[in-house]
Amino acid sequence: MKTDRILEIIIYLINHDNVPASYLAERFHVSVRTIQRDMTSISAIGIPVYASAGKQGGYSVLPSYKMKNADIRADEQQMIIRALESLATSYSSDTLNSLIEKYNAIVEKEGGQKVFWDFGVTKENRQVQDMNSMLENAIGSKQFISFSYRNARGEQSRQEAEPLAIHYKWYAWYLFAYSAKTKEYRTFKVARMQDLTILERKSQIPHGNVEQLMKESEQAYYKTCIPIEVHFSDAETGLVKEYFPDCPITAIGEGKSKILIEVPAKERLWKALLLSFGDKVTVVGPEDYKNELIDTASGFLSNYGL
Repeated sequence: MKTDRILEIIIYLINHDNVPASYLAERFHVSVRTIQRDMTSISAIGIPVYASAGKQGGYSVLPSYKMKNADIRADEQQMIIRALESLATSYSSDTLNSLIEKYNAIVEKEGGQKVFWDFGVTKENRQVQDMNSMLENAIGSKQFISFSYRNARGEQSRQEAEPLAIHYKWYAWYLFAYSAKTKEYRTFKVARMQDLTILERKSQIPHGNVEQLMKESEQAYYKTCIPIEVHFSDAETGLVKEYFPDCPITAIGEGKSKILIEVPAKERLWKALLLSFGDKVTVVGPEDYKNELIDTASGFLSNYGL
């Protein structure tokens, strides 16, 4: 719609200088003539747009028109916008991109950037991003969803649930939902979901404080954690601290130390992490967990005839 386009053009111009009409035409999928008419409309509502001629010319908004945010200091403004921009490297969302564009338009850009974040390495594939978008829509409209799910043991099932929130933890996106089948709150890893369908059926269930429900569910999940005892040489202390900074380390003599790591027993991420240490660490117990690691390592070696 024209009104939406004009609003987006205003936001873009406030955030950029000397934007050619040809670029705006391409960006908003209209003709250059339409962009020229839009500029007339923008000027008519009191926004000071001016055009500069020449090879480097284009449309701009007078710098004095920029809005000020008096309640947030310049360094705080910079921190907010950099955090938003960094989040966008790991989470695809039109709403987030629009928010960044708008916030850029109201903050000062003086002083230069001091802190940089990039969460691009945590960005999951396009399928997960697309499902996140579908889940957001279903949560907003309180619609039930149906999907195929593969759990950590590789077992397949068909699920029907009311999505309540998506959240990011352990380097992956998760769905917090109310299971229609079991009548309980559950957490599903989005990457393990397939054939996601938004159903016509809408929920009338009063769930109350969803954030509190998520905390209670997480606390219940952590009760399933098990303590893993790991031994390592004192020379590897720095490496172990890097990966397990909150776990206490105890010296056991003869140049060796030990650490107790509380980990969710069902999450394979922790097994992969411990195996990645190679011969730098030794998992001492519990016995069944140690045997699982040995079986996994043996299976890996058998693929190479070893």
